[in-house]
This record gives sequence, C-alpha cells and structure tokens, in this order.
Amino acid sequence: MTDGLQIFDVPADAEGAGDSGEPVDAAPRRRPRWPGSLAGGIAILMVVTWGVALLCSLGDLLELAVGLSISAVMLSVIAVVAGVIAIVGRWGRGWGVAAVLVGLLLNPVVLLLVLTWIGAL
Repeated sequence: MTDGLQIFDVPADAEGAGDSGEPVDAAPRRRPRWPGSLAGGIAILMVVTWGVALLCSLGDLLELAVGLSISAVMLSVIAVVAGVIAIVGRWGRGWGVAAVLVGLLLNPVVLLLVLTWIGAL
C-alpha cells in the first residue's frame, strides 16, 4: 500500500523475488573464458614444438625431429578444434580465433605446402 511517497516505495521487481518466486540475480554471470585460453595455449605449444623440431632436424636428431613434427601436427588439429569450440560457444572468442588462425596457418604440413608452392624450398 502506498502512502503517496514514491521515494520509499519498493518497486515490485526489486523485492528480491521474480515472477517464479526465485531470487533475482543482480548481475548476470560472466561466461567462462578458459576454453579459448586453452585453445590459444595449445596453439602456442604447437608453434614451440615445431620450432624445436626444426632445430632438431638441423642437428643430427632426425628421429626426434620427426616425432616432434608429428606432435606439432596433432597439436595443430587440437588447437583448431578447441578454437572452433571456443568461438561457437562464445568462451573466449579472441583466443579461439587466434588459435584457429595459428593452427591453420602455422601447421607444419600447410606451411610446407605453401613454401613449396612459392618456391622457397
């Protein structure tokens, strides 16, 4: 019941309960960003792994270089899939986009094909 003073009246939607009787949450919850960060971290790990593989191939550690290159290709696939999941789910889209770009453009197989096509190798 109001007495004419609107300053002290509490609006119906601010009484702490919504239409369903549940408490109203004051602030919306933020979406988790860790899936995008995880995808970005995997993409960075892929680049580091492939760099170490290239250094091993310059030395006389060919078996290790091949193993690390295969690992880098697998990490690239995982980074792209995790990045797409982060983009679609809106969980850290920036890192997800970066992971997809790095995973596709710096994939050892794709990069080898592009450099061969250009004639650099």
